Amino acid sequence: MKLRGIISMLFSAVIAVSACPDVPAKAEAESKEKLIALTFDDGPNTHTTPKVLDLLEEYDARASFFLIGRNINDDSAEVMKRAHEMGCEIDNHSRTHSDMSVMSAEEIKAEVAYVDEYVYSVTGEYPKFFRAPYLNISQTMYDTIDIPFITGFSSGDSNADKTAQERAETVISSAKDGAIILMHDFYGNDKTVEALKTILPELKSQGYEFVTLSELFERKGETPVRNFSYSEVQKHICSDYAFSGNLFTGEVTGDNKWDGWKTAILLNDSGLGGIESDFTIEVSYDSIAPPIIVLHRWKSSDDNLWEAVRPVYYNGKKACFRKSDMQAVLDSYGMTYDDMNYIMVRTNWTEMTITQVDLFVKEEKTFLTGDVNLDGKFNIADAVTLQKWLLREPESELKCWQNGDVCTDSVLDVFDLCAMKKELIKQAE
Repeated sequence: MKLRGIISMLFSAVIAVSACPDVPAKAEAESKEKLIALTFDDGPNTHTTPKVLDLLEEYDARASFFLIGRNINDDSAEVMKRAHEMGCEIDNHSRTHSDMSVMSAEEIKAEVAYVDEYVYSVTGEYPKFFRAPYLNISQTMYDTIDIPFITGFSSGDSNADKTAQERAETVISSAKDGAIILMHDFYGNDKTVEALKTILPELKSQGYEFVTLSELFERKGETPVRNFSYSEVQKHICSDYAFSGNLFTGEVTGDNKWDGWKTAILLNDSGLGGIESDFTIEVSYDSIAPPIIVLHRWKSSDDNLWEAVRPVYYNGKKACFRKSDMQAVLDSYGMTYDDMNYIMVRTNWTEMTITQVDLFVKEEKTFLTGDVNLDGKFNIADAVTLQKWLLREPESELKCWQNGDVCTDSVLDVFDLCAMKKELIKQAE
């Protein structure tokens, strides 16, 4: 009976998930879906924004609109309401579009709160994301604003001289699964409207699905982290691999001018060339930009190789590198890992602290339903862990989300927790 009581309390607590304003994390299986999030800054207005909405509606597309508070009035609020009813997302771009990186905490709060409350009064929902004016961000802003920050790949459409065709080409060339595209629907920006007439059908023909930011995070199984501004959202690929070994533990801090990276985090002796299975390398770091892995071979000024491998996944805390991306560099030069003088993990351009580098190898996994802790058994501890993860408690972690997918629908949610509860009750009887 005591176990029943614990599980009942657990179930009651997790129901609160549906009331949380944060973006929920949902883990899902590998997918060939191509998702892209179109975002528009500096609205709303009754001239450009409705034209953008007309095109989105024509191509069955959803987008996210980052509003400036001073642009919201009785007329433009109706446009905002239409966007919301279409399934688009209404987000926060400050009240006055001033440089908030030089503001005090109180000034920042006022800028954000004005938009939050106005949007809520029209749509019944608070904005879920924030984009900084001019993309200028300070630590005070990170500490004060409690919703995730978004940057995105720029279309360059704030440049009045850039033609509609050039804008379209920039967006189409930037498109990739998980990308966030930054455009503007400010009053009179008709060239972007024209560009959309090319962008939407072209990307749709390439198999892209246009989603809101919330949906992008959900379907990638990613919970937004603090102190980071997203330009893309990718699935944490290391979760599909098994931990194989630690390659570095410590604390190294430096910028791109520091020569110590050559000796601080070297992977030359890690045996990467002898691993036949697929693998990923996960780096734990702290920086506004992701780390890189550099393959460096030096013989002379005429025979020098310096190639940077960029992570396929990063979120301001973790970055994952694929074996295939490293191998592609080596293959392009007809070389092997043994030919390299340095295989080093380092920053690309800004100061960075790296604390750990781990190797994960692809292998066949055996799943024990419910055992999200990977301790070889399914018990109340697994249900508690899943509850904390669903409620997004700090430091909560699932060692194997697949084991928690009790409903076998490739999504972790309250229904899996309910199924866990039923199974635990059955075991206790």
